[in-house]
Amino acid sequence: ELKKLVYLYLINYAKTQPDLTLMAVNTFVKDSLDPSPLIRALAVRTMGCVRVDKITEYLCDPLDRCLKDSDPYVRKTSAVCVAKLYDISPE
Repeated sequence: ELKKLVYLYLINYAKTQPDLTLMAVNTFVKDSLDPSPLIRALAVRTMGCVRVDKITEYLCDPLDRCLKDSDPYVRKTSAVCVAKLYDISPE
């Protein structure tokens, strides 16, 4: 629950301070490898909600890995994140 609140704070914080959001990218990547599928899905969902152009290149590898995840909820969340990521940066 605490992690969910921190991620919500990061999403809102990214709107006003996009450069400082880059510091949180490593956390997203680490959490995308977490044993819990809920944490992996939360990390992927947050990646898609952070609308900062500079972080898209860092998120492609964890997103690709989560698209092939064994848990269907993580895969579904990753698919939605792909659409959001494409909306941010069509490249």
